[in-house]
Amino acid sequence: MGDGVTRIIAGGGDGTLNSVASAVLNLKTKSPVSLGLVPLGTANDFARSYGDKGLDLATSVRVAASGDARPIDVGYINGSPFVNVASGGFGAMITATTPKEMKKRLGGLAYTLFGLARLSDAKSVPAKISIDDQDPYDVSISAIAIANNRYAGGGFDVAPEAEVSDGLLDLSVLSTERLMPENLPFGRLPDISDPKDGVVQRSRLRSMVLETSQPFHMNLDGEPMIDQRFEVSIKPNALNFVFPSGR
Repeated sequence: MGDGVTRIIAGGGDGTLNSVASAVLNLKTKSPVSLGLVPLGTANDFARSYGDKGLDLATSVRVAASGDARPIDVGYINGSPFVNVASGGFGAMITATTPKEMKKRLGGLAYTLFGLARLSDAKSVPAKISIDDQDPYDVSISAIAIANNRYAGGGFDVAPEAEVSDGLLDLSVLSTERLMPENLPFGRLPDISDPKDGVVQRSRLRSMVLETSQPFHMNLDGEPMIDQRFEVSIKPNALNFVFPSGR
């Protein structure tokens, strides 16, 4: 690519955004290159965070082409980048295996319907997590989200406090084993809002190592990955990005 190019526009969903962002991050140019987005994908979760659901394409194109760019963080897992959310477990498996024709016909609803059809495959996976070089702890994972931004899976607000320019990733771990009768305190339900002891455990981090007891599905902005060891990090202000709403 010539050094005269200063902006690239991605037209698609989160998977397309991931692919184009990866290419931009690997560019060797003298001048900085910024990235704009026109949301044309199945779920458009990244653009959704900024009020653009792909309903006004003329405005989306105008903003992507002429809006001001600002630096945003980029997350990495095993060296592969993600801009929006890396998710793991049952939801990641559903995202990776939902038929393309079904997504084309139903949009984001396809993930929900296909997930309901595959509920019998949902199982918790024993794992160890180490956050910011601290001692690892044991956890049983039904679903996990490592978020640079808020939405994933067709509009689910998986990380309400995530911000793409704060130098941190937001971790959410769902452990359905905490809802099993033998694990509940007698006479009461757990406090699901507790960031450490609730059904969804939340943390904020700069780095993390996740080790699972078996091959585990991860999904980086819609791009599938299967492994048993996941090294997670964040690179602050790594990408010049034009926010879809012109924010």
